[in-house]
Formats: sequence, structure tokens, C-alpha cells
Amino acid sequence: METGPSFPVELKNMQNLLRILEVVQNSTEKWIIATIINVDGSAYLKEGTLMLISESGQTVGMISPGCLEEDLVIRCKELFLSKRPQTVTYDLRSIDDIGWGQGIGCNGVLTILLEPIDEKLRKELLFLKNSLENGKTVLHEKEFSNDSTLKSYSFEIDHGQEIIEKTNITRIQEGFKYTNLFTPPPVLLIFGAGEDAKPLVTLAAKIGFFVNLCDWRPGLCNEYHFPSANQYYIGGYPQKIMDQITLSKNDFVVIMSHNFSKDEEFLKNIINYDVRYIGILGSETRTKRLLKGKEYKNNLYYPIGLSIGAEGSEEIAVSIMAEIIQIFRRSHLK
Repeated sequence: METGPSFPVELKNMQNLLRILEVVQNSTEKWIIATIINVDGSAYLKEGTLMLISESGQTVGMISPGCLEEDLVIRCKELFLSKRPQTVTYDLRSIDDIGWGQGIGCNGVLTILLEPIDEKLRKELLFLKNSLENGKTVLHEKEFSNDSTLKSYSFEIDHGQEIIEKTNITRIQEGFKYTNLFTPPPVLLIFGAGEDAKPLVTLAAKIGFFVNLCDWRPGLCNEYHFPSANQYYIGGYPQKIMDQITLSKNDFVVIMSHNFSKDEEFLKNIINYDVRYIGILGSETRTKRLLKGKEYKNNLYYPIGLSIGAEGSEEIAVSIMAEIIQIFRRSHLK
């Protein structure tokens, strides 16, 4: 097997990962977890992508555009009996796409690890779920023998001290070690539970953000009106809301309550936090009134969103998330 770099879980795969971990926690079925552990060349999805396959043939997630899943389901029938991990390699480089490529344009070799989820692995996956939900990065390591037999694995909290050295596939004595870094989903904090916040919350959650919704009105800031939000913070005054929240330098904030005094107080409380992005909905004139002529750090964005000529709440949500993704990618790739 050719060795190459491994990467943190990508934003586009975050929702897939969280959905898989949710199934592992709640399902009583027997499952096998499939992991892409190496890609030589190009592929639809990268290293670290996961998929679940049940004993009844159901799948959760995907590791290809649909060309490999059927074969994996068939292979897993034997694994449910043997209960032993197995690696399988798919060569998608066929020029005629007669083989596994099937016209999808992939031009690489994928190595996939299939692991029956026993009680030990289930506990490790639930540890991963709990860690990600609490904003912690988890380093996952697997060791293989030269014949690709899985020898051991571990999930550990990573404190960021050796991330660069650890995120790869390396040769070790009598085998190789695969490392994958699971990073928590980026957090989007939205202040304002008005009607125009609904498409923003929905879109952000679909993209893979962990969405915290804040408002002083419990009749609006709830699961009924915003089922896609992850957490709800309610307080009569923004300061009471801020007392409930922990923010990090990687978080994103959007202020969109349409109540000038509430926006002003919330902005005053959050402006000095070292977050990646603070976006303010409203005209430039209104925002300058909120700022009262003061200069702030360059993490303040107004008018919010990329200038795409957006009209209506759905298009404005697209422009806001486009700007947030642009900033996320810019800092993520540094």
C-alpha cells in the first residue's frame, strides 16, 4: 500500500460523521463500520470517510457515488459471521470504466477497512461522539501488519501539540500506522430567532456547523421553530445569554435580531471575544450607529454576507454562509 497524508474530517463529511455516531448510539442492530484508510490517486471522497452497514443490509453514509456500496454490503455478510476486521481494495483506474469506476470519473485506488462494531469499538465511537460534541479534537490511530490485518486501534483526546506529525500514514516495524484527526464541527452562534433566521439555521446545520441559537423570546427560540439548531440559549438580557455560553477563537457569530437595543447590547458583550467572525445583519449606516464610531478588530463583518445581489431570507442565508465558508476555508488551509 502506498502511504500518503491523512486529513482532519472535512466540513462536508461532518454531518455524515455525526449521523453515523448517532446511529451507533441509538440502534440495537449489528453494524460494520467502513473507513476509507488510503486513497492512491483521485477519489470521490477522501481518507477518513465513514459508512455504516447493518446486518440487514441497510447503510448510513456513503464512501462513493454509489458504485462500491452494493459490493461492500455483500462482503459484510461474511464479516458478520467471522467478526474479524478486513481490508478491501478497489481499483477505479480503468480507462474504459468497465470495473468499479462505472463512469464516475474516479481515477484512484481505495483501501477500505471493514470493522464489525463490538462492545469495545462501540464504546470508543461513543467516546468520539461525546468528545466532538464537547469541542474536543480526537486522534484516531490504527496499526496494521504488512498483510493489512488490523492489529490495534485507539481514540485519544489530542491537545494539538503533535497534530502535524500525527496526521499521516507511516511505515512502522512489520506494518504501517493509519492516523485520522477528528475535529469538532465549527460553531455558529446566531443572536436573533426571527423568521429570517430559519433558513440560515437550516443551511448552516446541513453544511455541518453546530448551531447555537440565542434570543430573549422563549416562544421563538425553541425546537419547534428551529428544529435544526443544536442548542438554544434564552435570556431576558444579552448579558444573561453570554453568561451561559463558552466561545472559542474558531467560532462564528451572526447578529440578526432586528432589535436595535438588543443588538447593541449583544454586540457590546461579544465584541471583545476572540472569535473568528462576527457578522451583523443590517445596513452599513445602522451598524455604524451600533458601533458608535469605534474601531474594532478585523473579525467584524458588515454588511454581512458576500455581495451576490441576494434578495429574501433564503438568498441572504446563502450569502452569509458563503462568506462564513470562505473565511473558514481561508484559515483552515493556513
